[in-house]
Amino acid sequence: MTGATGATGPQGVPGVTGATGSTGATGPQGVPGTTGPQGASGATGATGATGPANGLQSYGGIYSDAPQTLNLTLGGTAQIPMPSTMPVKNVAYTPANSVTVSTAGVYEIVFSTSLSAAVGTTVTLAVRRNGTNIPGAAISRLLSVGIGTLYNGNVVVSLNAGDVIDMAISALVAVGITLGSGTNATLTVKQLN
Repeated sequence: MTGATGATGPQGVPGVTGATGSTGATGPQGVPGTTGPQGASGATGATGATGPANGLQSYGGIYSDAPQTLNLTLGGTAQIPMPSTMPVKNVAYTPANSVTVSTAGVYEIVFSTSLSAAVGTTVTLAVRRNGTNIPGAAISRLLSVGIGTLYNGNVVVSLNAGDVIDMAISALVAVGITLGSGTNATLTVKQLN
């Protein structure tokens, strides 16, 4: 026959910790959370500098395409007639045979003509501002009898509002000067700034 259970003995000393087991497989990714509310708008930045204006601010031109003869007097000057006009912006074509600028600024002036003389002599072509030759825009050439000679060039100058630009010829002797057929004289201005 089994006897009665004896009293429980004292607890033994804890054993050594066992080795760590291997890491288990990664679980599936959870469902994304809902998008949070939009943040407040930031302050408006400063306005940038104004860009350049589009296109030329002022331009225009005149020309002649009709044969003509100008009779110069001894030491005299004659304006070259140029009755035909080109597209225009902020310039005027008065007085006749000239271009009047409406806005002060720096302009490029381009000029051209073809001349022949009745006698051999030196003839000067000048682009004028208010009746005075523009420095750098006067050309003197010795013309042979009946031989067409081309005068052309360009100059950059500062002009004031109301300045009148035209072209004129002069010689030291009385002489007939002929502008031939086709476009025989042109004068254009355009504002650079």
